[in-house]
Amino acid sequence: MQTAMGQPIRILIIDVQAIVGACLRLLLESKPGLKVVGETPKSSDALVVARVEPPDIILLDIDLGGTDGLDLLPDLLSAAPQARVVVLTCIRDPELHRRAVRLGAIGLVTKNEPTEVLLQAIAKVHAGEFWLDRTLLASVLGEIT
Repeated sequence: MQTAMGQPIRILIIDVQAIVGACLRLLLESKPGLKVVGETPKSSDALVVARVEPPDIILLDIDLGGTDGLDLLPDLLSAAPQARVVVLTCIRDPELHRRAVRLGAIGLVTKNEPTEVLLQAIAKVHAGEFWLDRTLLASVLGEIT
């Protein structure tokens, strides 16, 4: 996986669970064409990284330990307007998933999925495609028709 210019896909990980963030970094950096530009559990740090090291993909957890990751989404997209957001979460609340899409996420992967699903989601979202399960996609599309 790489950008059209042959550069690695730059990824920012925002997850309050340190072990999850570290494991994601190890997984992603073991794949050719992927580069983690930041890994943080804090909203304020994520915004700084997004401005200083603009990512192509932002992996964002909904639960940031007392902070709603979705509240951060508009600010992230403002700080890094070229970035595409993939929500990576263990929360299975369809309303929160719809809210994530309404706020600008174009991908959603649950943490119980195999790692290959996450890698496929990153590639597809980076290419400009949506990565949502069919039920969520139907629900969001139903809201706009």
